[in-house]
Amino acid sequence: MKTLHFTLPLGLLLAGCDVPETGIDHTVLAGTVSIPPASVDEKDPPTAPNDNAPQALGEDGSSSLTYRSVLLSGETSSFAPDTGGPGTEDDEIYGDADLYAFTPVADGTFTVTVSFDAGTGTAGGDAVIYDVYIVDAASLDVAGGLGTASTSGSAGLVTVSADVVGGTEYVLVIAGFSEEGEDAAVPYTVVLSGSAPGENDVLVGAYLEGDPAVGSAPVAGGTVTDWVYDEATYTWTGSYELLYVRSVVMEDTDTADTIPADAIVDEALDGPLYLMAGTLSSLNATPSAGSLYSTTAVEASVTNETTTVDTAIVLDGLFPKVIGIQSVETTPDTTVAQVNEADYTLILDTLVAQELGMLSGLGYVDTVDGASTLSGSGWSANDGDAYSFTVPEQMYVRMTGSWGNAADDLDFGIWGNYDPYGTIDYFSSFGDTYCLTGANPEYCELVVPLEPDVTYYLVALGYSGDAGDEPYHVELEWVAP
Repeated sequence: MKTLHFTLPLGLLLAGCDVPETGIDHTVLAGTVSIPPASVDEKDPPTAPNDNAPQALGEDGSSSLTYRSVLLSGETSSFAPDTGGPGTEDDEIYGDADLYAFTPVADGTFTVTVSFDAGTGTAGGDAVIYDVYIVDAASLDVAGGLGTASTSGSAGLVTVSADVVGGTEYVLVIAGFSEEGEDAAVPYTVVLSGSAPGENDVLVGAYLEGDPAVGSAPVAGGTVTDWVYDEATYTWTGSYELLYVRSVVMEDTDTADTIPADAIVDEALDGPLYLMAGTLSSLNATPSAGSLYSTTAVEASVTNETTTVDTAIVLDGLFPKVIGIQSVETTPDTTVAQVNEADYTLILDTLVAQELGMLSGLGYVDTVDGASTLSGSGWSANDGDAYSFTVPEQMYVRMTGSWGNAADDLDFGIWGNYDPYGTIDYFSSFGDTYCLTGANPEYCELVVPLEPDVTYYLVALGYSGDAGDEPYHVELEWVAP
């Protein structure tokens, strides 16, 4: 079991201060947030028959999904039996087998519904049949599929469900065959239910500015709860309640910066409010790359009473992810990263790091792909990889580390020198998030900026799991201070 010891008690460095208030507000804003479905078309040209090359259903070639349902339109180009299909000795019974990769955002039951015109094709009726599988992406083995169904006798409509693990990649296999062995183009429609949002997965805030792509301080905030799914429109709807409206301004009158700034709380606000929501890590920051968010703000007012906001906040966009430098672990792996488990400092005497050089600037997401060799339990018993880098300017970073096998446990961090404490993990030493947990993916957000002309170390630590190499993927999103 991992127990985290914070290197720096940063909270002790923050002095308390009196908070004067002006005005008293009793505004309560109640309303709804909706998550409509996303639409995806099979690529043109479609996936070649039985070539085991799944089409990713997420954005920008990624298989990662959000809480949106996905409406997929595809077409089977051939029902003539072929060989080389998706992983069973009976592959020759299928013609065109379409493969789609998806990675759920959360654990839960994932439901896929496939429908088509059962009278399509020269044979008509149930002579045209689809077998539908949800399988593990690592094996593509339909024989050991997590969910299986057939449209035989279903009049062209079938549903298959499987229990999935968030962050793990799966493949949807839609395999068509005909009793007549016909060669016919048959369109189909697929609805992927998506993952159900939880009670704390979507944040909603009220702001004095109305640009959802620009981070600013909220004047009210909360979470979206009581999510309900409408099967007719494939839309999730939840409710929120924002209690009271107030702004906080830090007033610093000390030019020598020897006295902490005073916090001035103003509850007598006027003018319009702008309501925005998303799968956000913080209401104060810009959305993370790939976050589901509202591209248009809903306008509201300070009413000093309980008010229902009639217009729903719609999560209709994904925040752009602009990929910068893509680094890959050099093989054979010669890096060495060891952590002193007493204080979580990086041991420099044995450190061997792969040099990445200067990484990208603000607005970019840099990636690192490698593999951790697992052979036991605990950091000292497993492989530790290190990558050295610098940054071109003062920046915050959001880091995500993920891997395929849910049974394995990997940890990540960014270590840097911080006198007199040694070379420390900045995430576990400052702020509330760190990537040394049992989560997959690991997500952490830095609250102190990295500085130019300083060498930092991205470290990937194997903690436990099945013996062998476990590939990992790390994303570093650079954010303005």
